[in-house]
Amino acid sequence: MNCSFNTAETSASPRAGSNARRLLAVALSIVGFAAATQAQEVLLRETFESDGEGSRYDSTGVGVVNKNGQVVPVPGGPSYWARNTAVIAAGEVVGVPFPAPARRGLVVYHANLDPATLTKDGMRLMTNMLSWLAADNTNTTKVAMFSGPQGAPETALGDLFVADILRGMGYSVIDDDTSLLLPEKIAADKVGLIISSGGGDPIRLTGATVPLLCYNEGITGDMLLATSGDVVTIDPGTVKTEAAAHAVAAGLPATFSFVNAGETPLNTIGGGLPPGSVTVASYQLNDAEGNPKTRAFAVATERGVQLLGGLISGMEGTGFWAGADLNEPNISDPPRTITLRPKNVTGKPKLKLSFLLAGTEVDFDGPGGADHLSIKVDLGDGNGFIEVARYGSPTGAEKFLVETIKGGDGAGGPPELFLPDYTKRVGIVAKRFTYDIPNATQLQVQFSGDSTFWNEIFGFDDIQVTSGDTVVAPPTLAYTTTGGEITFTWTGDFALEKASALSSTATGWAVVPGAVSGYKTPMSGGAGMFRLKSK
Repeated sequence: MNCSFNTAETSASPRAGSNARRLLAVALSIVGFAAATQAQEVLLRETFESDGEGSRYDSTGVGVVNKNGQVVPVPGGPSYWARNTAVIAAGEVVGVPFPAPARRGLVVYHANLDPATLTKDGMRLMTNMLSWLAADNTNTTKVAMFSGPQGAPETALGDLFVADILRGMGYSVIDDDTSLLLPEKIAADKVGLIISSGGGDPIRLTGATVPLLCYNEGITGDMLLATSGDVVTIDPGTVKTEAAAHAVAAGLPATFSFVNAGETPLNTIGGGLPPGSVTVASYQLNDAEGNPKTRAFAVATERGVQLLGGLISGMEGTGFWAGADLNEPNISDPPRTITLRPKNVTGKPKLKLSFLLAGTEVDFDGPGGADHLSIKVDLGDGNGFIEVARYGSPTGAEKFLVETIKGGDGAGGPPELFLPDYTKRVGIVAKRFTYDIPNATQLQVQFSGDSTFWNEIFGFDDIQVTSGDTVVAPPTLAYTTTGGEITFTWTGDFALEKASALSSTATGWAVVPGAVSGYKTPMSGGAGMFRLKSK
């Protein structure tokens, strides 16, 4: 156990003239780590701070295809397999920096839903959603356009109900015409609101500068509104109002039923939402194993809110390697690879490979298939590269990356191979992942990847090969005091514990429920001891 203790004397009361003092003990502790038997040695490190092509690494398929100036749908981005500096030099960024051009709404609904099955609260939710969207209409005329392949809203009861609501709000209703570019269509017909129901081209709709309602589960990911959902026949049961103050929730009770006819086909909303979106209402939907999960039932996204994607961040230094849209033929045929030059590690014990990895949570297709990042090593034993791990999408509806295969090519992986590990989920802020490596002589590390769309982006950095036990630096628990309140901050994945008296044993320590860095507590009620503990 590695422990260090700091004490700080603070006022018991902010009142002037008070002589009362209290000793506040702040304990910084790492608990549960084995004592190091050997100092960790860094044998190889690549941080991509400078160009190492031909000296530190060799790559295939390197390049950046800039889409600027080409006729591509907004917000189509570039294709690349290169250092991020090359992407920046081409006038692009690594990520999906796309704020909502206008209000966006999502709801669990279906183009063919019989409106007779809707409850009064279900009707109110739909009317509220359309009214909230319409309030963002900047056109002087009221025209609503349905985008779908079956001539909606003339052939679907659910669409007809939505159209009737819009007509009651003074809108005329038209169908989309995909022979025109969307900006031309909006300008020609003075479209002020779009309904994406039975289908439509998501890339065409993503950049729509007018408010949009979507209840088509298959295209929300491409429109950066949510990860894709499914069409399921269910009774949504009790719907819970999550944001009572939002306009979409006006007049809705705390809980309500959406339909009154039991099971009915519905388009669901995926589990991944833009951080700035508001879940107005939620419900319980069983996952693949039959376990109930809380899912969004109605979602509202304001104009200007960053949609799914965002910029890749959290890397070491300023340089890192990145890939996007890797089936771009103007670069080369996938997969792309980058292979570090061999390193002699003969006789080095306890070899480990670690790296920082980030990825967009938008549109990766899975399970299996082309969209993946594979990490391999050649041990120098003449058997070529073996796969240490592979990252990909765990299911067709979950568009983010997780570890899906560990040791698949002979490094000790499970016989089932495809075994998603949700504890190793990748997001736009880089995380460090570490893997054991078998004994090796001339060690080489290789990353290879493929992705099939512009918003399927990943980046990696700070690749390290080490020998010996992992040495974890003790965390620092910092605090500030303001107005009789103390604020604790720290870095890393640790739990904050509290005790009423200092002890060298585990007795008396308890995890502070829900505490994360930035945790605040009043400085009253006697002494308090705090420490960090590994989770």
